[in-house]
Amino acid sequence: MSTANLARMLGVNAVRFAGRDALVFEDRRWTYAELDADVNALAAGLAADGVARGARVAVVADNVPEFLILSLALARLGAVCVPLNHRLTAAELGHLMERAGVGAVATVPAFAGTVEDAIAGLPRVRRLALEPVGGPWTDLRALIAAHRGARVPDAELDDSALQRIVYTSGTTSLPKGVMLTHGNVNANMHAQIVELGLRPADRILNFAPLYHVGGTDLPGYAIWHVGGCMVVQRRFDPAAVLAAIEAEGVTGMVVAATMLDMIRRVAETVRADLSTVRWLIFSQVTTALFRVARALFPNARLIEGYGLTETCSGLTYLDEAHMESKQGSVGLPLPWVDVRVVDAQGNDVPAGENGEVIARGPKVSPGYLDDPAATAASFRGGWFHTGDVGCFDEDGHLYIRDRLKDMIRSGGENMASAEIENVLAGHPLVLAASVVGAPHPLWVEMPVAFVVGRPGLEAGDLVRYARERLGKFKVPKEVYVVGELPTNPSGKVLKRTLRELRPAMSPDWSYPERDPDGPEATA
Repeated sequence: MSTANLARMLGVNAVRFAGRDALVFEDRRWTYAELDADVNALAAGLAADGVARGARVAVVADNVPEFLILSLALARLGAVCVPLNHRLTAAELGHLMERAGVGAVATVPAFAGTVEDAIAGLPRVRRLALEPVGGPWTDLRALIAAHRGARVPDAELDDSALQRIVYTSGTTSLPKGVMLTHGNVNANMHAQIVELGLRPADRILNFAPLYHVGGTDLPGYAIWHVGGCMVVQRRFDPAAVLAAIEAEGVTGMVVAATMLDMIRRVAETVRADLSTVRWLIFSQVTTALFRVARALFPNARLIEGYGLTETCSGLTYLDEAHMESKQGSVGLPLPWVDVRVVDAQGNDVPAGENGEVIARGPKVSPGYLDDPAATAASFRGGWFHTGDVGCFDEDGHLYIRDRLKDMIRSGGENMASAEIENVLAGHPLVLAASVVGAPHPLWVEMPVAFVVGRPGLEAGDLVRYARERLGKFKVPKEVYVVGELPTNPSGKVLKRTLRELRPAMSPDWSYPERDPDGPEATA
């Protein structure tokens, strides 16, 4: 049997880069030799505690180094990591753990009470503590200390061996358990290394949640494949981000669009040397925020990216040569990935025409855990159907127009919310915009906009701006100016949440009773 084991890279690099920094967290540091030793010790301790090949271990925690050490120890044993969103309720966590068939759960003190409630009805689930919790929890730090010096061979695994079960954020439906294999993760690491030019001198800053592919795979584990260093922060804090970039010489990071302006605001009063950053990955960035990023990180390649949990993070990245001339594009496919845009019959559509984005390649998940119906619906004909609407331009650059389920149907007209968002984002005072369909008694749906703006943004002015650039039926019928947009861990706006919040909110602008911009109107 071949060995595709994710953890294999660590043992090799413990020799190749023994004394180099591998992991930094607050005031703690691990060299490659030390990280490999801790992973070996934890793997030995877990094995002695009954965690065997194929066992599934859930993790409910914020970003702590033991999260990563545990994931590598499980990989070394051939066991499966099931990272879960710590923002879920106890009932939701318990449901997902039961669905995944986990035999143990690891957590930190902040979430121990919630996890206790979650497993109240799951008596066979063992308790593991990434940080000391006390009581019936097995302290993994103590387990590492007790097995210091142990050597555990990497389980021999092929590409199809399950490495992780990652639950989708459930923005449009109930969460689905995406199966990611060792082959998927290895293919992603190789693609990230090539696309970002990762090298031993690189030091990435990671504050994206580790329970999501944005934290573990963008580029995540790939930095350890090349001998670089991962600087981990428990959660996003703009002042801490600036301090870490300067102190650690950070060369790359992933940041949600809404975080950029938060960093800008702190940078106006806290001076920090950000010149070491050579790439920055983000998505859904407005023209105004692109300019913010360009000013903050003058030496960085600014990468608009597109990816999904099912594709083990990044699927396309905007190339450096076109990062300014093709703003708004999510770029070109990563190495070893095929991307097409097709019509309802699965035929490729011409450049400039919208269709569904589909993808295939070794990064793409084999499907959803114990959900043959959902797997058959999304993974068919050898291609993963993303549910996203997009188009290619004549140069092969991809543009994401909308989610198929986010198309707004108003008075017989179909409109892409992303098209309206792109227009609103062009306003010089708009930092972020999201448009959803809201119920309307006559038109079925109407477009409603939620915007984050700079001081001075007036909703009425924004509507007038939109009327000059959109067909009348596409102009938002309500505008809400908000402090921030709700997002999932990857930075995608939670439109379902906006729809749920809207009834309790008062719009900053709404259409008059006899609206001149209804769907029966023309441009």
